[in-house]
Amino acid sequence: MVQKVEEATRGLATLDLILTNVEDLINTVEVVGSLGASDHVLLQFAIQRNAETKTSQTRILDFKRADFQKMKELLSGIPWTPILKNKGVKDGWEFFKSEILKAQMQTVPTKKKNKTSAKKPKWMSKELLTELKLKSDMHKKWKMGEITKEEFKRIANTCREKVRKAKAQNELRLARDIKNNKKGFFAYVGRKRKKKEAIGPLQGEDGVMATGDRGKAELLNAFFASVFSEKESHLQPQQHGMDEGLGEIQPQIGKQVVQEHLAALNEFKSPGPDQIHPRVLKELAEVISEPLAIIFESSWRTGEVPADWRRANVVPIFKKGKKNDPNNYRPVSLTSIPGKILEKIIKEVVCEHFETSAVIANSQHGFTKNKSCQTNLISFFDRVTSWVDTGNAVDVAYLDFSKAFDKVPHDLLANKLVKCGLDKTTVKWICNWLSERTQRVLTNASSSSWKEVTSGVPQGSVLGPVLFNIFINDLDEGLEGTILKFADDTKLGGIANTPEDRSRIQNDLDRLERWAKTHKMKFNRDKCKILHFGRKNGNQRYRMGDAWLDSSVCKKDLGVLVGNKLNMSQQCDAAAKKANGILACINRGIASRSSEVMLPSILPWSDHTWNHTASNFGHRS
Repeated sequence: MVQKVEEATRGLATLDLILTNVEDLINTVEVVGSLGASDHVLLQFAIQRNAETKTSQTRILDFKRADFQKMKELLSGIPWTPILKNKGVKDGWEFFKSEILKAQMQTVPTKKKNKTSAKKPKWMSKELLTELKLKSDMHKKWKMGEITKEEFKRIANTCREKVRKAKAQNELRLARDIKNNKKGFFAYVGRKRKKKEAIGPLQGEDGVMATGDRGKAELLNAFFASVFSEKESHLQPQQHGMDEGLGEIQPQIGKQVVQEHLAALNEFKSPGPDQIHPRVLKELAEVISEPLAIIFESSWRTGEVPADWRRANVVPIFKKGKKNDPNNYRPVSLTSIPGKILEKIIKEVVCEHFETSAVIANSQHGFTKNKSCQTNLISFFDRVTSWVDTGNAVDVAYLDFSKAFDKVPHDLLANKLVKCGLDKTTVKWICNWLSERTQRVLTNASSSSWKEVTSGVPQGSVLGPVLFNIFINDLDEGLEGTILKFADDTKLGGIANTPEDRSRIQNDLDRLERWAKTHKMKFNRDKCKILHFGRKNGNQRYRMGDAWLDSSVCKKDLGVLVGNKLNMSQQCDAAAKKANGILACINRGIASRSSEVMLPSILPWSDHTWNHTASNFGHRS
């Protein structure tokens, strides 16, 4: 349940509550005065009533009835090599796509997305179906007086116990397979914990609420596009130093490599705007690996990137805050699956070059081999605690970039790729992959119009995180303090015993502000916080540009709540509260009581970082 009243309703106390199990149902809660002689105020609120829902006409592929053998026969008869060798990348891709979609249309039937026939639970067996039918029949007989209530209750109890055991057995199977299918286990637990809700009404800058799917999609796409940096007149990296790299990178784009990537596809992922489904690609891996390898090799060699690989269906993901604010949604791009395969092939050789040449700074722990959130936290707080243990005052600035992935200027990124030693061919392909991108937002069965993407690296792409790491790599240059990054999550810390120490930290913040302006980025100053550690800390105030940063006694750092006492008590409380909530969910909705099922679902996040500092965590309840 969610409580929606945020103001006091009697004196300074909030005694009158509005509770709802659907957060978007209640809007604009207002205190409008008292009624008569009552010392309680009146609450006025709006209940959002959805428009009458229409039956969705959206149809999806029904792979259970697909004839993949016929599909393979249709595509095996095409002389791919001679046809594609005489076509450019664009025409070759369009021919390949049309043949795949044509075969898909002939061999894979469709079904309504909202088909009423529910999917049979995995724990349901023929024997259980028979038992449930018997229970239903006995219930009718009891209502008609043909059997006694005791007879019906005996049959119903037996059926209920068999269902419980079947569910428990399925949960135990999921728990035992957690190493191989972690997502399956936590998806099952997650479905028990919370109900998935559609995007509710959204409020535009003019205050008007968008309630229809098309209107919400247009509003979100307009907002996502509004944060882009201005488009450059051309995207051509500086030629100076281009030939001084380590030579041409040679990605492996042969038939066998492409086939392996196709066979490894997750068939449950969504297709991109080209509508080529990963299940189809996976089934056809042996047949289509050669034509795709020809297209990939030609694309990389010439730098030509098909338009389909530069389009994205954007799915808005709610972060936190008010659900009617478009600013609280993150755009995740669903792009062409074949295009992502070539991204993956290029990424492998690019990352190998970066690793061999030690390009990425040690301060970066995001999307980096052998590093993670935990290595970031442990590395940083090992240093901070050692400073505090030796009697030092320590100040740490937690910095938040505003829409960092969306604002990356393509021209600056291109020049940084050259400076990293990448060759002409690779830089040209990446520049063309970033150029003339377009996106649209999907909400349910509706989509917005297409908008141009003038900056940023696509969130949801394969190359995006690697390119962002390169863009932010020189953020450290010239800093005197300790800085650690996880992608764009940045923290800067240092000893703050003397005015000179604190001045050095301020100078570092000034350098970071100048870096942001030079790189057309922006810090979200409201979310940048200062934590003061150490008994003799003077609680110095710091600024970012001309704005003073607020100090805080607690800050969430990569999912871990860090307090200024370094005892992690807030994290313990949060972990205990979350664990109790999950246990309550288990008690209500999970049949098994096996420790194999219950323990994995409540293990705390990143406990390597903090559980050794909280000796009383085991006593929390």
